[in-house]
Amino acid sequence: MKKEKYQQIALVMATALLMPASNPTIAQAPAAEITPVLTAEQKALQNPKKYAKDQFAKYNWSDDQFPCLAKLWGKESGWNHLADNPHSTAFGVAQMLGEESLLISVQIDRGLRYLEHRYGSPCMGWRFWQQNKWY
Repeated sequence: MKKEKYQQIALVMATALLMPASNPTIAQAPAAEITPVLTAEQKALQNPKKYAKDQFAKYNWSDDQFPCLAKLWGKESGWNHLADNPHSTAFGVAQMLGEESLLISVQIDRGLRYLEHRYGSPCMGWRFWQQNKWY
């Protein structure tokens, strides 16, 4: 699928995420009574770095691992969930090979699992990237 198609799909998905709830009870409630509950995807779209950092507890990583992740994915994709490597099948924030999901939350979650499985932590992954220019 071409990059333009991914962008069209992402735009449709983002628009759908931002549409008001169709629940009539919520629609009729005064604004002060509504507490928005954001989905993982909405949180990740709003602030992908914060979303990623908020997942660290699942891996028992401390916050001092975050600068390494920020640099690593900054070099790989610039934190762009539509980043597409023309020389391989790498796609998305973490530039995972064969990644097909347009959902930024899914890309981040898969990228964090990969880092834990392959390197143990974002800083170990960043060290490997610094030596090899890939991870």
